[in-house]
Amino acid sequence: MITAIRWKLLKLCKRLYQLLYMRVVIILVTLLCLAFSIALVGTYYLSINLVDSQAMHYAKVAVKTLNEARILYSKNVVDQIKSIDDILVIPEYHTVKGGIPNPATYTIELGERLSDESEGMLFRLYSEYPFPNRQLTGGPQDKFEWDALTYLKEHPKASFYRKEQFGDRLSFRYTEAVLMEPSCVACHNTLRSSPRKDWKVGQVRGVVEITQPVDNVILIAEDGLKVIYTVLMTIIALAISGLILVIGRFRTINQELEQKVLERTAALNHLAAIDGLTQLINRRQFNILLQQEWRRMQQQQRPLSLILCDVDYFKKYNDTYGHVAGDNCLRAVAQVLDSSVKRSGEFAARYGGEEFAIVLPGVNCFEASRVATMIMDGIHSLKIPHKTSLNNSYVTLSMGIASTIPHNQSYPEQLIKCADRGLYQAKEEGRDRFIIWSQQPSANSQGI
Repeated sequence: MITAIRWKLLKLCKRLYQLLYMRVVIILVTLLCLAFSIALVGTYYLSINLVDSQAMHYAKVAVKTLNEARILYSKNVVDQIKSIDDILVIPEYHTVKGGIPNPATYTIELGERLSDESEGMLFRLYSEYPFPNRQLTGGPQDKFEWDALTYLKEHPKASFYRKEQFGDRLSFRYTEAVLMEPSCVACHNTLRSSPRKDWKVGQVRGVVEITQPVDNVILIAEDGLKVIYTVLMTIIALAISGLILVIGRFRTINQELEQKVLERTAALNHLAAIDGLTQLINRRQFNILLQQEWRRMQQQQRPLSLILCDVDYFKKYNDTYGHVAGDNCLRAVAQVLDSSVKRSGEFAARYGGEEFAIVLPGVNCFEASRVATMIMDGIHSLKIPHKTSLNNSYVTLSMGIASTIPHNQSYPEQLIKCADRGLYQAKEEGRDRFIIWSQQPSANSQGI
């Protein structure tokens, strides 16, 4: 009896153990499945969030890169060539000789070059007021772009983005406002082809948009849930590597563009400021620099001296020896003049055909006369033959010197006029000399 009871109890315990075992297994399997499901769902949404986050980061970097390229082009190109004649900064620059794109057109065309429609990648800069030559493509093209423009006009410091179907692909679309800057207001309000002429600083003049497809990345994430961590690490590594390559390429492009712009600007500035024959500053640049030195000496209340030089009987020299020899003569004279200006602010310029000018800031008339003496000695040492000269057998110079301390009631033109009178007096007195001119002409005069 006891044995039977023990047997029954043993069977009961075994049955309970089996039931408990089975339930524990079921519970563990259920918990594992639930955990796995939660992991899969969590990883899925994590992957989605990672895709969105990467798209957002890339879009911000791309927008910043476009904006920095536009700002760099505006400051280092447009602002520096505004004073150069025959160069127009306009949207329709393709149709004008000497035209270059304005910053907005430059950004639009840069975006078009970076865009890849076959891959669904799109870089756009659009406005509610596109220029006439971009009426078809320069404005908002769909509901998203209108929504972005409306939102950013109310929140210009924010960004507007959305993930939606774009064409036949799921894409991430990101936008930021482009604000009207002080340097742009005058251009847009005065440009003849501008569609709006009442712009104010800080207004939203356009929207920069980056559209990039994300459907392929999501599919890869969905198909790779079994090895999601490895896939995620690979995607992140590839994304970071790709981002680094893109940023590195953008930086390289920007550096190359900046270098080309600097070289082109330097070449244009050189052509605009330097006389081609003598390599001295030309008349136009002379007027600019004289004005600058005049203001600087006026602020410091220091003297400013001017020497005007003229090659004696240069027409006879040209008629006798020919224009090639005449050019060589002017180059030799220019080298002597250029070697005479050594201190900061001093410069020699070609003022006319055979006429030169030397500006000496911080130098009075007596110090200027020493410079003139040094120049005369240098010219004499050249011993350039001039058999048709009426005062010497070699090439000589006549010079007029004027000096003054600039003040509010005086002008640079007065200094030039006095130096020119001194030059005229030097020629009247026999040439190959210098005259210091003041109100009463005298070789010992000391100022205007």
